[in-house]
Amino acid sequence: MSDDAIKLATKLLESDEDYLDNVIGLWRIGNNKYEQCWDTEFHVFGVIESDTDHLPLKHVRANCSPEFLAKVDKELAETIEFYRAEVISACNTILNQLKNV
Repeated sequence: MSDDAIKLATKLLESDEDYLDNVIGLWRIGNNKYEQCWDTEFHVFGVIESDTDHLPLKHVRANCSPEFLAKVDKELAETIEFYRAEVISACNTILNQLKNV
């Protein structure tokens, strides 16, 4: 679980590629670790998951129309910018905790 958290946090710090999949992966890890991610270093990932649960994940995108993808990509870009500072902080916290274990 910690290797997965390190990989996902690193990916989010390096790129917005597969953003939702990486966020949801960290949300799941936080839920597994604490039973609920709220009020933990994984909190922001639960918030983003909740805010974006209507957006298609990578494996669904191939089934979506270009018009729909343009609309959701705009919404996703706004979400990424809105939460960027919190995500960076959470990823750095996760990496610092896990690399010291």
